[in-house]
Amino acid sequence: MKDQNTQVKKNLAFGTLLTLCGAGLWGLCAVVSKYMMSRGVDTAWMVNYRMLSAGLIMLSYAAIRNPKHIFDVWKDRRDAGRLLLVAVFGFAICQLTYFFAIEYCNAGIATAIQQTAPVFILVFVLIREHRLPKPTELAVLTLAIFGSFLLATGGDIHELNVPALALVYGFASALTCTLYIMLPARLITRYGNFETIGWGLTIGGILLLPVSKLWIVSGSWDLGTYLAAGFIVIFGAVAAFGMYLYGTTIVGPVRAGIYGLFEPVVATLSSLCFLGEAFRTSDYIGIAAILLGIAALSFAKK
Repeated sequence: MKDQNTQVKKNLAFGTLLTLCGAGLWGLCAVVSKYMMSRGVDTAWMVNYRMLSAGLIMLSYAAIRNPKHIFDVWKDRRDAGRLLLVAVFGFAICQLTYFFAIEYCNAGIATAIQQTAPVFILVFVLIREHRLPKPTELAVLTLAIFGSFLLATGGDIHELNVPALALVYGFASALTCTLYIMLPARLITRYGNFETIGWGLTIGGILLLPVSKLWIVSGSWDLGTYLAAGFIVIFGAVAAFGMYLYGTTIVGPVRAGIYGLFEPVVATLSSLCFLGEAFRTSDYIGIAAILLGIAALSFAKK
């Protein structure tokens, strides 16, 4: 029994490490993407390049690992339709609006705003169930609204602390992220992580081609830009998705949701250390309020 408990603890520690690493890589990806924008790389081009490259790598891995089942998702009309919704809203629009938010403000604030996605899910549940929020849910909503208010205004209702477009794109990203959270669970369970995410990224990337014009390369490309371009695909997408989703299967969705809050923390600290981004005291308080609310919501779900 003692050996079994020790093994369980080791597995839980391993799952925790994987989940935190995945979330941290997403946070770093946001900062590296901001660096590429500073080199003149078009945001839509960068998003499309990242999605298509990562999607094709994941599909290739899935095809090598399990070649007979790579197209199974397309044999079920309902699942195929669900996958298309994930590709359009959960990947293409969500990723595009998220990185536009980063372009107009910074990685830390944009990532914190996107973390409000579970709050939108909570509002949807309250409307669907025709009920008022419970005390914990009310506290979550209050913290999220308070944190968003501080990020937007710095505490002064007469002044915007963040560009209006950053807020629009940030909350649009959070809204579409709710579909990414809600829709793929059945698909991942039936067809696998890499198959589902790979198809979603690839289809989303193909749909963005007319917008991004991937064949027209912009920006100043040197060794740093090439390394950044490699990082956002290999580490910021393939490794991040793989680690986080695999870790989630070990630690469970509740812990994974809480560990996912590591992403905006890493994005904020990395923006401060590597890009010299300036944050006000109100920004830190706002980010902390949003993360505290999401953590409380995760515990409430448990």
